[in-house]
Amino acid sequence: MTTRRARDDHGVAVVEFALVLPILIVLMLGMFTGAMAWNQSQALGQGARIAARAGSTMPRPVPTEAQTQTQVDTLWLDGLIDRALGASEGHMPTTITGRLVCVALVDPNGTDPDTTISRTLTGTTTRTNSTTECFNDGQGDTATRVQVVLQRDGRIDTGLYRIPLTIRRTAVYRYEADGGL
Repeated sequence: MTTRRARDDHGVAVVEFALVLPILIVLMLGMFTGAMAWNQSQALGQGARIAARAGSTMPRPVPTEAQTQTQVDTLWLDGLIDRALGASEGHMPTTITGRLVCVALVDPNGTDPDTTISRTLTGTTTRTNSTTECFNDGQGDTATRVQVVLQRDGRIDTGLYRIPLTIRRTAVYRYEADGGL
């Protein structure tokens, strides 16, 4: 009787494997693309931290007679944007959708006039100046600081469905270049 039963169960393992295989594939694809999104988030965080750290220790440039403060501030902020992109380990290419980099020197002075300056890169080459913060970091209107935001689109793909993500990392460092610690 044992021999007959063993012959009848001969193809059961193959059928069970065929039933479980699609579930395993969906789980593996989800884990793989989720890990890729996590890696991209870590790279964006690294780029934001490096740019904020550099900006917090670089003195704000003083214009020459031929320059305005806005012109030298724009060059200073562009340097921080380029540093953030370079430090993001290749995860912010010009071809990525939803690409955004914002760098701000928040200098509220506690009273008017507010001398906050920011520069935002959207898409491939569009850079704009502003006098607002990149985001509300909750530090009030007395702390001079450097803010950096890196953002891009991402996704988790399981093979059956796709989950779109917005990967966004921020960094804030106290501005120390003028007064030291």
